[in-house]
Amino acid sequence: MKRIFRFALLISAILAAIISCEKGPPEKGGPKNPKPNDLSYIHLVVQNYCGGELVSDLLAGKNTKVGLVRVTTDGEYLTVKYEIEGNDWVISETHLSVTASLSDIPATMNLNPKIGLFKYKNEHYPQVSSYTYSGIPVDGNGSLYIMAHAVVERVTGWKTDIPAISVQLPEYVTISVDYPQAGSGSYFTTTVTNGGILDGSYAGWCVDVGNAIYSGTEYLAKVISGYDADLSGVVDKPENLEKVNWIINRNFVGQTASDGTVYTFGDVQRAIWELVDNDVSESGLGDWSQTRVDEILMLAENAPPGYVPECGHEVVIMLVPVSGEGGEPIPVQKTITQVAVITFPGVCVPVTKGSETAWAAGYDFGGPNWAKYFIYCTNPVR
Repeated sequence: MKRIFRFALLISAILAAIISCEKGPPEKGGPKNPKPNDLSYIHLVVQNYCGGELVSDLLAGKNTKVGLVRVTTDGEYLTVKYEIEGNDWVISETHLSVTASLSDIPATMNLNPKIGLFKYKNEHYPQVSSYTYSGIPVDGNGSLYIMAHAVVERVTGWKTDIPAISVQLPEYVTISVDYPQAGSGSYFTTTVTNGGILDGSYAGWCVDVGNAIYSGTEYLAKVISGYDADLSGVVDKPENLEKVNWIINRNFVGQTASDGTVYTFGDVQRAIWELVDNDVSESGLGDWSQTRVDEILMLAENAPPGYVPECGHEVVIMLVPVSGEGGEPIPVQKTITQVAVITFPGVCVPVTKGSETAWAAGYDFGGPNWAKYFIYCTNPVR
């Protein structure tokens, strides 16, 4: 009997600890019989002192912890951050209610919260692993009632979002090229400046034999994705750019060909010309072999139709020199540079299966569903 009594005391103490830093029970007129979350799985609402950070577990489908919700304040404004833990879930929607009164939370007569009427809300595409609402006024008499809702989706894989690449690319950049040296990994080294996320040096390739480009000379260039819908006038055979992208991602340079020799940058450059240009050349190729070129082209013919680079691989970006911003292309050699897809935020998007409702842990709101709310203490009541 004593053991049962001690166990009951232990459970009571744990229940108290879970909500120990929240301010008191719900106000009059709020949900009846509020309850902390079930102890059969771990989820806490912790605020060590009034005005300090509050951390609540973000629960999907009632009992699966997928992340956290963090609340902080500078005394004047509140910040609420959703955070997914791990790589198994992403957030596709968030809805946040912050009120000075429990009765101010938008809800039906039977206490189902109306998340569509929450003041702070957003849909997220591409889906996100974290999202922050900031600048929320701190109103109320020492306490704020918070409902943090999300729709989360289970991740089964990742894919490249081609349209997102074009959206994030700058329209114009400044470029200069350096001609290759013996043992180089590409036909050019292309340096990009004034291009924001594109700034840097890249392995570069030529797609226009008919015009010249001079080493160490700066050019204003228009930026065009190799997956742009209309590439007419940019390259002679745009339909083959997918094969070029496949070749670049195979990293042939330095690998051993079937005849025992080693692929060179000249082999790759010649193969690119044969795929996309009406003219071909031997200029600047260094050590190259038509046998190795033919082998690259044969392998490219067997590439998957409609090839799209995997996340973390590279995508063809064309830099077309122009006479001035918004001007027409001038007769200088066009180049393509290798740009890592992973460097563009949002280009790699999750492949998901199914969605779950998620709430930040706290008290039961009181309706027929399992909606939760918690209380954030902004300052001690005097």
